[in-house]
Amino acid sequence: MSRHRKHQPSPLYRLRHETPMKLIDLYRRKSFVFSIEVFPAKTAEGMETLKQTLGTFAKFCPDYFSVTYGAGGGTRENTHALATHLQNKLDIETMAHLTCVSHTGQEIEVLLRRLEKSGIENVMALRGDPPQGSTEFRRPENAYNYACELVAAIQKRGGFGIGAAGYPEGHIENPDQDADRHFLVEKINAGVDFIATQFFLDNSFFLRWRDQLAADGVSVPLVPGLLVPTSLKQLTRMADFCGISIPNKLRIQLETHHTDPEAMKQIGLEHTSCQLENLLREGIPGIHLYALNKLATVQHLAPLLPYSSKNLLAPCAA
Repeated sequence: MSRHRKHQPSPLYRLRHETPMKLIDLYRRKSFVFSIEVFPAKTAEGMETLKQTLGTFAKFCPDYFSVTYGAGGGTRENTHALATHLQNKLDIETMAHLTCVSHTGQEIEVLLRRLEKSGIENVMALRGDPPQGSTEFRRPENAYNYACELVAAIQKRGGFGIGAAGYPEGHIENPDQDADRHFLVEKINAGVDFIATQFFLDNSFFLRWRDQLAADGVSVPLVPGLLVPTSLKQLTRMADFCGISIPNKLRIQLETHHTDPEAMKQIGLEHTSCQLENLLREGIPGIHLYALNKLATVQHLAPLLPYSSKNLLAPCAA
């Protein structure tokens, strides 16, 4: 039977993560923060495989992980289990997603207490999406209707750092970008520490949105979310669901090579690498990488980050 060597962070890495911290402290202390978003597997076997993969992710020194919740809270238990593993077994700060539309206020409090007991001090406060296969929300009585309400409740309760989502191209349900920015400012004023954006494929949307928010007086970190497009079919589905624009050049390249998965992967990696390099020149506070649990994505992009793999791979490698 094969044995997997347990990830043992170096003393320097332990110094950074030996006690839980609010993520805003990372953004205040560091000039650049690298975060990776992952999603829990649906089965016990899949979860064990994923944990091994994420152990390899850890060697690329993310400052924190973000663990998704699933439409309608469908992966709630696995979200908690995976976040607990990352926080306590890999010693990497972890933010658990928390959606509000499918839970009462009392249920939210139970979930927050569980996270506290597991040493998790940061949540991504979201409204949430309808359950898979449905277009309607199933709101229980006394549920929060909007992320802003959830943020305010967590802030009033205390004990957690709070992240929230931003939409540089506007929310799919609210194409009025000015109104969408207004709602985002409301969330920030309710107690949000930082914003991680939905992924985008054209940097101009993010840069214009960032500058408009700065003009509105927003000063919290605005962290761009990046995703590597590796399949035209998958990308089109995600773009339609999220309201994301696909640049014509990228679409044509993926269409031309739609029968060659490896070529599409390389096209996607090159596109995202170019995005990242351009964003770095704009002085971004970090990136939030939607890795889709793919090791190749992290392997390709991590060495491009400001601190460079040469500097940080050694201190936190197993």
